[in-house]
Amino acid sequence: MESEKEDRTLAIIMILSIIGLIDSIYLSYLHSLVSSGGGCPTENLPGLDCGVVLASDQAKLLGIPVAWLGILGFVGLFGLSLDRFLNMDLERTYYNTILLPITGIIGTIFGTYLTYAEAFIIHEWCPFCLIAFGLTLGATFFALKEYGVSLKEFLGGNDGI
Repeated sequence: MESEKEDRTLAIIMILSIIGLIDSIYLSYLHSLVSSGGGCPTENLPGLDCGVVLASDQAKLLGIPVAWLGILGFVGLFGLSLDRFLNMDLERTYYNTILLPITGIIGTIFGTYLTYAEAFIIHEWCPFCLIAFGLTLGATFFALKEYGVSLKEFLGGNDGI
């Protein structure tokens, strides 16, 4: 029964990751489109111009488009989930139960900053960026719900609780 619950959780994380990967690939395409002078499909919507967001300084980290980092993050979440799903009985996948929530937390922290930047620095919203952030939050929620205790034990924080 416990295995079935974990299987469902991993399936949900994989589905969210695939949708997030598609969204991040689209954001990468939009980023290159905006970089070459094109527009975004939401440019005529007040406050929702993804072109302004993708052309901002916050759209790159160390010269790398943030959307590419989203692709890497969602591929990581999917890969860890799939590996654990297929090889649950192997001891090495125990580390996936630690890496899944950590990957999600890193993505959530980064997404929180980017959402803050949209609201208070850029003053425009990118709907596709918000979708990616929502999917990251969802995957992180399920990873923490399933593996939060394992992560806490791994970090040495299970002092009688």
